[in-house]
Amino acid sequence: MAVIPIKIKPEKIHIISDRRLAFQVITAFGVSASDNGQSSRVLKEEGDRKLVEFVTPLKLGFGLSRNWVTNEWVEMSEPNEITFNLVPGKGPITGGLKLLSDRFVFEVVDNCTDLTYESTFGIRWSIFGWVFGKVFIERYLRKHMRDHLLEVKPVIEARAARSRVYAPCEHGNAQRETK
Repeated sequence: MAVIPIKIKPEKIHIISDRRLAFQVITAFGVSASDNGQSSRVLKEEGDRKLVEFVTPLKLGFGLSRNWVTNEWVEMSEPNEITFNLVPGKGPITGGLKLLSDRFVFEVVDNCTDLTYESTFGIRWSIFGWVFGKVFIERYLRKHMRDHLLEVKPVIEARAARSRVYAPCEHGNAQRETK
């Protein structure tokens, strides 16, 4: 059966960091696990792309959580964008999720970085999968997108504050951070 793509409204955040540094922090696959249990590991490299295994904790509600393990092809166009494409797998999540394509776009704004997170997904079962995705899954993925941006922002900004390679981006911070 065909998969009907669902494009989620992009999420954007302003980061007080040089765009090149923000890109480097996001693409440090396999360096270490974060405090929240997220981790990544490069499984294979093919030219400009990498097959990366991601472990992402999922909050299921009622105090329950579970790790979601995915394999994704990651393509990097430094320092402008990164695309992530899910390799469909087995099980209730990656087995039903036949399309997941995420993209991070890094833009220079006020000598700092605007990071935009775009996502498109699709669930098997054609029109029934589309309805299920619109009603149940889209809201969860939007929250995941927002939460992920809010998690990476302080990590990138802390790294930028310690950087000896990239000059701090001070221009425009006062106006942008107070909006």
